[in-house]
Amino acid sequence: MKRFLLLLFIGVATFLLIAFFKNPDMLDDIWLWLIGFAGVIVQVAKKVYEFFISLTKNPETNKTTVASPVEGSPKVPQNPWKLDPSKIQIRLLRFHDDSQTTLGLMYVNNKFYCYTLEDTFHAVKIPGETRIPSGTYTVDFQRAVTDLTKAYRERYPDWFKFHIQVKDVAGFSSIYIHNGGDHTDTEGCISVSDSLNVGNEKTYLSNSKNTFKTFYQFIEAQLLANKKITITIKDEVWIDTLPV
Repeated sequence: MKRFLLLLFIGVATFLLIAFFKNPDMLDDIWLWLIGFAGVIVQVAKKVYEFFISLTKNPETNKTTVASPVEGSPKVPQNPWKLDPSKIQIRLLRFHDDSQTTLGLMYVNNKFYCYTLEDTFHAVKIPGETRIPSGTYTVDFQRAVTDLTKAYRERYPDWFKFHIQVKDVAGFSSIYIHNGGDHTDTEGCISVSDSLNVGNEKTYLSNSKNTFKTFYQFIEAQLLANKKITITIKDEVWIDTLPV
């Protein structure tokens, strides 16, 4: 086993060295991608372990009592980032597009925060079904009171005021960061959640409401403190440039 792990380590190190010399900036994306999926990998390993353990136990002794969470406590920490005092940098690293849904990883000041879900890519924009182009954009409140604003205020009266907007996207308007389930809940916008479910028939987010609330309150506090917020979106094509 030790020999296998050593050979695996050497192989990974060699791969990363080749990747670095071919494209030095690419390793930054790979590192962020691995960090984002660390939680998923751990959860899968845990499920597999629990499954095999359950096969060796008596059904009567295999019952587990799950403690109830404290009511109202969010799954995501309220302020999990070490912040740059002058600005807030959001980074969205897309990693998969299945022709309906684009999945991504969101970072705030280089700290992994949550998963994202968007519409798919279309070379020619299909209104309401196309994700926005990659690039760097300003994030601010859309302070107009639209019908959608009123609907969100009714849905979340305790904390929602205005939509968080990704501004000045060429060819697009009203691009917001909000909660949602699947690609039918967005029209070019970015949905956020700390839980991602990928199945054979449907890809969707869960716990999106709590994640969005935490994200919203954080962004609101930064905007009220007059901090500049930007979001940089990178397409998943960097994965295709990995050496094989």
